[in-house]
Amino acid sequence: ITGSTGLGAFLTDKELPACLQNWKDHLRNKENNNVGLALRWEAGLAAMKTLLSVSDKDRMSLSNEWASSVKSMVDADVLLDTFSVERSIVSIRIGKKSGGWLDMAEARDLYRWMSLDVSGVVANASDEEKTALSTVAYIGQPVSVSESHAIVRIALGVESMLTYVSDTDATLKEDELTVRKLAAIAKYFQTLKESGL
Repeated sequence: ITGSTGLGAFLTDKELPACLQNWKDHLRNKENNNVGLALRWEAGLAAMKTLLSVSDKDRMSLSNEWASSVKSMVDADVLLDTFSVERSIVSIRIGKKSGGWLDMAEARDLYRWMSLDVSGVVANASDEEKTALSTVAYIGQPVSVSESHAIVRIALGVESMLTYVSDTDATLKEDELTVRKLAAIAKYFQTLKESGL
């Protein structure tokens, strides 16, 4: 349970709180430090430092404003649905042309295609759709929320928040292109699936 394939794959003795001191001997490995955790903390601390220039009140206000804008973009397309909005994360269900929603396996395909230029596969897409389909866009990994569907997420991270503060329109244009790509993939999902990408 605590070896390199159990809990020890995620924690070392250095991350345990005082209340779990009895576990330390089982997780102690002088050769193993949780480098990933250290890097995440380093990145997180750098991000927090960068955002100190924006007050908590302004961050919340900007986050809510951004989320409202993205929700409106998502809900404007017949094949997209805002599943939920939690602070700076907009969770989205992707509809199928035949009805229903993408399941987890299909959402994984969508997630992969979002990071690729897939415009060459969809010959009958409009110029606007081809622009969206050619755009590389990074979104949150799919999450299974029920047997019937999964969601993907668009989030306002630190860099996006700072860009939003300095150039709201540019940030929203980038997010709009991401939403348009989600919609185009939903529309041409079967074509993309049949392409073998």
